[in-house]
Amino acid sequence: MPTSEFDPIFVHASPRSGSTYFFNVLRRNEGLLCFNEAIIDGKHDLAKFRKVRKKKNIERNESKSWDLNHHFLDREDFDEFIEAWNHVMHLCPKFPAFQDYLPPKGVLSSELCRYLSGLMEHARSRGKRATLCEINSRGRAGALRATFGGFHIAQYRDPLSQFGSFVRAVIEGGFWGFLAFPATELGTCGTHPLYQIVPERWRAPLLPWLAETRAQHWASDAQYFAVVGSPEPETIEKVFRWHLFSWILTNLAAISYSDFILDIDRIYDDADYRVSAVGDLAKEIEATLDFSDVRKFVRYYKFETFDVAAVCAQVASAIESALRDGRLDEAVRSLGTQPPVISTVTAFELLLAKVHDSLSSMTSSADCRSISSEQWTAIALRNRKIWFNPSVRRLAQRVYPWAAPIGRAARRAGVWYRAKTGRAANLAVSVNSGV
Repeated sequence: MPTSEFDPIFVHASPRSGSTYFFNVLRRNEGLLCFNEAIIDGKHDLAKFRKVRKKKNIERNESKSWDLNHHFLDREDFDEFIEAWNHVMHLCPKFPAFQDYLPPKGVLSSELCRYLSGLMEHARSRGKRATLCEINSRGRAGALRATFGGFHIAQYRDPLSQFGSFVRAVIEGGFWGFLAFPATELGTCGTHPLYQIVPERWRAPLLPWLAETRAQHWASDAQYFAVVGSPEPETIEKVFRWHLFSWILTNLAAISYSDFILDIDRIYDDADYRVSAVGDLAKEIEATLDFSDVRKFVRYYKFETFDVAAVCAQVASAIESALRDGRLDEAVRSLGTQPPVISTVTAFELLLAKVHDSLSSMTSSADCRSISSEQWTAIALRNRKIWFNPSVRRLAQRVYPWAAPIGRAARRAGVWYRAKTGRAANLAVSVNSGV
């Protein structure tokens, strides 16, 4: 298809990076039809999203085990998908998040192309410009640009504070998904030249990734959850290093193929930067963005088992070595069929400066929390899931096809009962974006 056919806007972000907030800022503009996290596993599930929407008796801000900080939303972030459902969502791949996350030869899968084209056609039929705000598109930025053209924004957040948000989800909500995200990303795509830049001794495990059925997908995902959820004290160092490799390499892939770079921390901290960003974006989207309700959450943690600065230096050195010998540039260029917009050197320098700023902010922060080896072991054990055990996981995979519907029905009944009686407490909520 011609790259000028749809003229979409793409935002390439990551979980807990302010992605849902920026989506909401864009969503306020009448000329845009914004879709939040189109490329995500389970988005095709018609029953789930329609039933969630119909639960009017359950308040959005009911008591949860931890706070997502999505209070800025005045309606569900998936409303646009519900409106497009009958026309588009039958095209949505079941599990697109890590399938060809780094597209072979820089070419998107035909399934993903048809689905995203459908969303863009739906937006155009309503006289609006499609805007796709993604947390699973950074590795695909080059291929998306070559396929659809449009305007691309790479968005990122302070990497150390972002990691703290991942940790907070475990401590306050028992949710391992954010900590597992970088490990899964690096593991499932570990044979790609971009991730081969990670020295072998520091690579995430390449576990079998099967996603033909819900049971296979659940079991594959669960393996990475179990890896990061190990109570061994040294595990958290591995998890942090995976996060940092993922943060630099995949943000670098997005920046290299983007037209605009958005530092969400500076939107809050630097008034001049905010004015400049609003002006530059207004030229492209023909609307003035309102960041007046932006908030910043500082989430710094120090761990007894490793030195954060030392790990940052290790990761930076490994990637800089690949930059010098040409491996990094070659890997980035393989992600698209057209040349990058921004040079690999410039993108790396920008991200390295952000890492250094992050370290400085962490050092000077009055709200940096320390976690000892014993404390982390206790946190991991307290939030350990029964299916972390391989034998239990294999059994669960076999019974999943008939047990999962029963489990979901039981959870829905429990949610309804707690909301009805006013005793809602610790709801189990799976989420994939935010600060």
